[in-house]
Amino acid sequence: MSEQVKRLVDDGLADHERYKSIFLTPAGHLETMRAVRVNRMLRCFLHDVLSLPWSELATNADALEASSSPRFLQRIEAALDQPTHDPYGHPIPTADGRIESHQDTPLWELARRRWVPVRITRVADAPVETLAFLDERRLRPGTRLHIRASTAEVDIIEARTAQWHGTLLPAGAAVLHASLHNEAAR
Repeated sequence: MSEQVKRLVDDGLADHERYKSIFLTPAGHLETMRAVRVNRMLRCFLHDVLSLPWSELATNADALEASSSPRFLQRIEAALDQPTHDPYGHPIPTADGRIESHQDTPLWELARRRWVPVRITRVADAPVETLAFLDERRLRPGTRLHIRASTAEVDIIEARTAQWHGTLLPAGAAVLHASLHNEAAR
């Protein structure tokens, strides 16, 4: 670990005092955002062009990231018509490192004892099994659904979409983020 930190400091990507915190420099932050951009762009390519399921996107994007040339990535971006969000709903940083902030709420915070209309905005990192469960039920960014708390503790959420009606246990509900959806806006 110390070797990696030393290399980051030597490359001007991080600041560090011995036995204290490590902070990214502006150049380090830009490099981090570039890496996030590449990974999320690759996820779009794998999903939109190769039709890989959600459960395979992260692993394959991680594997391709280090071996992808800038020219290859530019072609992917152009072929995808400059996507702004990955398949999970996460914003893709701009080339200069700016990234849109999230304007959503964890799904469980929106659940009430009555039915509430929401729209899924993004899916947080989750185990492969959870992603497969959500993908099979088409619980993806952009999906409109109605939710309600099944218990007073709001740990189990009942959900219904046009294609599916079922229960979301904490593992599924915890990774979904949403915003309230106004029925009149349909």
